[in-house]
Amino acid sequence: MFMDKKSWKESKAELQRIVLPPDTNVLNGLYGGRLVEWIDNLASIVAFKHALGPAVTGSIDDLYFVSPINLGDIVLMQGRINHVTRTTMEIEVNVFAEDFHSGIPRFATEAYLTYVAIDANRKPKEVPGLLLETEDDRRRFAEGEKRSNLRKERLKGIREESKKFIQCEWESTS
Repeated sequence: MFMDKKSWKESKAELQRIVLPPDTNVLNGLYGGRLVEWIDNLASIVAFKHALGPAVTGSIDDLYFVSPINLGDIVLMQGRINHVTRTTMEIEVNVFAEDFHSGIPRFATEAYLTYVAIDANRKPKEVPGLLLETEDDRRRFAEGEKRSNLRKERLKGIREESKKFIQCEWESTS
């Protein structure tokens, strides 16, 4: 059953994790790659819920680690849809870390991920539109549209640049 439009509230999701020793580096800080894994997992849940089926990661925008996340911290991630095109969805994930001693949360980072909904043949499929019910919804959608256009331009440049690599041989530096 295909829906014309859905509210972001129908697909929002939250995820909490405690940072355990296998998640940390030698300084007892959360590995950046582990956090990216958690962010991608949460964003995929949001995308699956909105698309009513499978979706794959198309891109992850710049990611800045604003504050450290340490061993024993509780990580809270909140994900929501900001923007959709015919087959893609922009998911925003906000990440907070809570010190288990004080219980005080702090902002750690935010990420914008693009997902492409796919059908049984792994081809892009249409997704429901996004209901824009509030001024905040409209602002987020407009900002997401700007980011989407920038991503398309970057992707175009990356595809052009990649043609060079297809035609050249890798040289050994050893």
